[in-house]
Amino acid sequence: MASEGLARVLAALLGGQGVSVHGYDSEPAGEPPAPVRLRKNVCYVVLAVFLNEQDEVLLIQEAKKECRGSWYLPAGRMEPGETIVEALQREVKEEAGLYCEPLTLLSVEERGPSWIRFVFLAQATGMAHLVAVC
Repeated sequence: MASEGLARVLAALLGGQGVSVHGYDSEPAGEPPAPVRLRKNVCYVVLAVFLNEQDEVLLIQEAKKECRGSWYLPAGRMEPGETIVEALQREVKEEAGLYCEPLTLLSVEERGPSWIRFVFLAQATGMAHLVAVC
């Protein structure tokens, strides 16, 4: 069954394993790009959506100089050696001060063959102790 194969591939990705990508929805003119090896030359981004009992969404205020004061969902890039879930948990802890567990994968977005974002619906499981860095 096709859905079982998809479930295995998704489980492998979420477990930190790579998958070869040999084709794209669109390719640049000229020579086709070399095969992409996920987790080698692709930027993974994770994003968490938290809803409370009133269906309010958790947003964090950005502190980086170039976008200071803007409001975002907790998100960030996956670091080498992390699984996607570990990256999600680290980013949420760093940005929102929460421990969390993903509830479901809402979407997978790609912007070209080298940028992929995994959007999770997540649930807070506790508060992290934050240390201010000046």
